[in-house]
Amino acid sequence: MRISEFTPNITEVSTPSLPGAVKGIKVMSMSEFLGQAEVETEEVSEATPLPAPTRPIGGQELQDYLGRIEDRKKGKTDKYKLPYIHRSSVVKFKSPDGKTYDEDKIKQALAQRPKKLLKQNEKMRHSNGALEQFFNIGFAALVGIAIDESTNELIVVNTCPGAGSCKVDCFAMKGGKVQFEAPWLSDGRILTFLLNDPTGFFNTLNAEISKEKALGVKGGYDVTIRWHDAGDFFSPEYIDLAFKLAKAQPGVKFYAYTKIAAAALGAKPANFMINWSEGASTKQEKQIKAQDPELAQTKNSRIVPAKLFNDLLKKDEKGNLDKDGADASGKGGRWQMRDPAALQELKNRLGKEYGISANSILSYDEWNAKNHGLGMKWNVIVAPGEGDISANSKDVLSTLLLRH
Repeated sequence: MRISEFTPNITEVSTPSLPGAVKGIKVMSMSEFLGQAEVETEEVSEATPLPAPTRPIGGQELQDYLGRIEDRKKGKTDKYKLPYIHRSSVVKFKSPDGKTYDEDKIKQALAQRPKKLLKQNEKMRHSNGALEQFFNIGFAALVGIAIDESTNELIVVNTCPGAGSCKVDCFAMKGGKVQFEAPWLSDGRILTFLLNDPTGFFNTLNAEISKEKALGVKGGYDVTIRWHDAGDFFSPEYIDLAFKLAKAQPGVKFYAYTKIAAAALGAKPANFMINWSEGASTKQEKQIKAQDPELAQTKNSRIVPAKLFNDLLKKDEKGNLDKDGADASGKGGRWQMRDPAALQELKNRLGKEYGISANSILSYDEWNAKNHGLGMKWNVIVAPGEGDISANSKDVLSTLLLRH
């Protein structure tokens, strides 16, 4: 499938990929994109109109997996190899015999096009008074489920083919993504739409962003899109589509975290910030470190282990975190350092751990109070409850995310 030079819609479509839509994106095979044959799912195919590392799932394998979900006896590796499906949905897919599950019902549920692709996040006022509305785009983390509409088969999609050690602590495998029934189905519909009709996906998303941008102009705020609240750039054609969309919306800021070296190192539109995220597979890490061994030039994010900061946090007499603005039960609010000396100690520890100057490290509040320039000169500590804006700022080299 070839995308023509941008018009408000993608109007030229041929077969069967999206090569070269954005200047600087090299047309490459899936194995080249991932750094040799690094796709972990078995029997990998790329049959869908938008190529992705996929394999069919059905028959006894699917029946057994759905049974494990219903019985709450999922295997230790299921969440890394098989798509998440909420137990409440599994029960609804039960066949009249009470022993098997109706694959057609699952297909019917996933075949519906999503009502909306943008997921509204937070609205934030910066220290300079500017107001910014954030939106998310994304789907399932690690492994997703979709339909290959050309074959009417259910497929397993490797949505994070660059993931390594991050799998164990994946934020997107916790919280609302797995607590509630709706997210897995919404993610599956978005993935099905993207893989089977990338042109329609592009046009729908482009129209939604245009609408939000117009509302922003009227309301006096900027629009920022985080590409992937979960998932990653799983093929060169997919990242090509994302960058093409950013070029189509020059008045909107886009950013993403990625564990795909080709996405982090390749040319990208000026309004699309990419953060290399540590915890990738060895092959992806090697590609990054071969070009930038100390991550001195590649915008990045790091997950800071608790051993580096836990003893420096402010706690109550019971040893629980004393959060700023928390309710009576301790919920909500932001973590706090014990005192200014503890914050400085954290900066010293982080500087030593990551080989960066402690003077370049700022707390989230310290950094947000500054007038931001263009050079990547700051490294910003971000604790749970604080914003994500450093990942979309050109003056931040490393976003240091405190593990929670």
